[in-house]
Amino acid sequence: MKKIYQLVSLALLLLLTQKSYALACKKDGTLASDAIMIFTSIAVPNTLPKDTVLWRSDNYSISMTCWQDNYGYGKEYVYFYLSPRDPGLTQLGPDLEVGIHLNGTDLRCTQLPGCRIQLPIVFEGCYATSGCKDKAQTFPLNFNFFISKKSSPSPGKEGSLTGVPVYPAFQLDGAGGMNSNPDSNFVMVLAGLDRMRYISCSSALSVSPKTVDFGSIAAASAQADKVIKEVPFSITALKTCNSVYGLNARLTPVAATAADGYTLVPNNNSSVGISLLKQPSRSAIPFNKEFTLVESSRDQMVVNNFLAQLKWLTSKAILGPFNATATIDVFYK
Repeated sequence: MKKIYQLVSLALLLLLTQKSYALACKKDGTLASDAIMIFTSIAVPNTLPKDTVLWRSDNYSISMTCWQDNYGYGKEYVYFYLSPRDPGLTQLGPDLEVGIHLNGTDLRCTQLPGCRIQLPIVFEGCYATSGCKDKAQTFPLNFNFFISKKSSPSPGKEGSLTGVPVYPAFQLDGAGGMNSNPDSNFVMVLAGLDRMRYISCSSALSVSPKTVDFGSIAAASAQADKVIKEVPFSITALKTCNSVYGLNARLTPVAATAADGYTLVPNNNSSVGISLLKQPSRSAIPFNKEFTLVESSRDQMVVNNFLAQLKWLTSKAILGPFNATATIDVFYK
């Protein structure tokens, strides 16, 4: 009987030891929370399909410091938890979901087991009753937020999508779940979600011509920063209702780079670059950054005129063909 009692006591001790340790994670080593504000209004056509990205934030890079803050047993990974204060994903209503772009991938809580992802940060265990902050690890966290449509098309809906203005978007913690102490683990909050509203129709875009052809270029004329040719094109936005909204857009290079943010450089020929200029102002359009495509109005057809400007990036031409593509993502405002 005594042996059984000792075994039970030992099992209980091990169980308590396992549950006693936890992770603490702070931004810049001290901050337990931060907030990002959505300053723009966001219009959402009610006919958009499920999982459509309705808004995307700028890219952020923050420094995180984590450590085991109590004595424990065994190794422990750091986990990235989405929607940490909304276990049923009901707070925003039936139509919205907050996602995160992490390590090159868009992540949604509804697509992740346990609504979390394991980060490559591991601790080997802490056996000091005062915790192991002396073994803290600091690492960068690079991400952007997006807001996704959680529901299927729902014709007839108008007005606000959610009345929730502030929403905890993510938290860092250990494998055992999220720390109940709100001051121990960093939580990022999104504010301004109540600026989203349904509108009654979407817009269709058309680009003319679909392919900008610069034709043949004389290599002998190569001179750094010299403009070679400008070719006009247009983007037309059509809608079938008179709802008041505008369109923002983001151009993403394909088979090309845009290191300076404004010049598209083909992967197969780095001696030339392509810039897009809005007419008649000739203002440069950025790549990888949101810009205004159509101002907010009731207009059912808007035509925007542009120039595709080809220029030399070097005085030594690379012979042969070149091509580059940019995809366009549209955001309703």
